[in-house]
Amino acid sequence: MKTKSLIPLVLAVSLLATSLTFLVPRAAAQSVRDEVEVTRGLLKADRKVVIAEGMQLTDQESSNFWPIYRDYRAAMDKVNDGRVELVLEYADIYPDVPEAQAKAMLKRYTNLEEQTLEVRHKYLKKLRKVLPAAKVLRFAQLENRLDLSVSLQIASSVPLVPAAAGQQ
Repeated sequence: MKTKSLIPLVLAVSLLATSLTFLVPRAAAQSVRDEVEVTRGLLKADRKVVIAEGMQLTDQESSNFWPIYRDYRAAMDKVNDGRVELVLEYADIYPDVPEAQAKAMLKRYTNLEEQTLEVRHKYLKKLRKVLPAAKVLRFAQLENRLDLSVSLQIASSVPLVPAAAGQQ
């Protein structure tokens, strides 16, 4: 099946693009932000290809799906803007992470996780109104796989807070 062979290729390209972003030296913050935005653009295009191939929508389903999907991705992009800011802030202070800043960053992180779930829930409900439940579930699975692959790459690229941090 064509879909099975395309998805790993697109994921590999996406992971490579994501890993390149985190290898850029932190010398110039604006250039890092530019690199992040270029990578996000590549991931967005790759994600759309994977979703299009993986969903196998009819013409009618497609006409109902894509406007909701565009709104969903715009909402998720806003949440992901917060994630990017959090990672960049962390990179700026690493390895010295003051306790107060760690607490604030942890609060922002948990808020971002909650926002992600809220957005996902809202748009899965909207999709359920225009697609069969099985196709909405398939969409959720595809999105989950894509999100996990990006999260894994980011997690492996961002160093953990040093064990001694916050023990001043």
